[in-house]
Amino acid sequence: MTGKILRLVNFLIDTTIYFVFITCFILIFKNKIEQENIKWISILFYFLYYFLFEYIKGQTIGKLVTRSKVKSLSSDNKYFIVQILTRTILRFLPLDMLTYIFSFRGLHDWISKTTVIKL
Repeated sequence: MTGKILRLVNFLIDTTIYFVFITCFILIFKNKIEQENIKWISILFYFLYYFLFEYIKGQTIGKLVTRSKVKSLSSDNKYFIVQILTRTILRFLPLDMLTYIFSFRGLHDWISKTTVIKL
């Protein structure tokens, strides 16, 4: 599995894990969290899921399953945290998803100068 199929499978696994976790979290704390705060908690968890996994391990759970990893395209890894931060923030742009129609790398890859490689 490579290319766009690999990226799609990673996305589907990560999205499923995100929805299961956030749904359980909301059901457990439904009486303690105000309705208007649920979207902010969901956004924060989505951000932290991608940022922490990709920064610490270079892999989300989806990438662990498919044996792939985020890699910097620059030779200088001292800015990897900035690349991952940029990559994670850009995931929130709806345009990011559309870039996969035309390319293997999404907008979040191009701008952050990262790619996903198969291990």
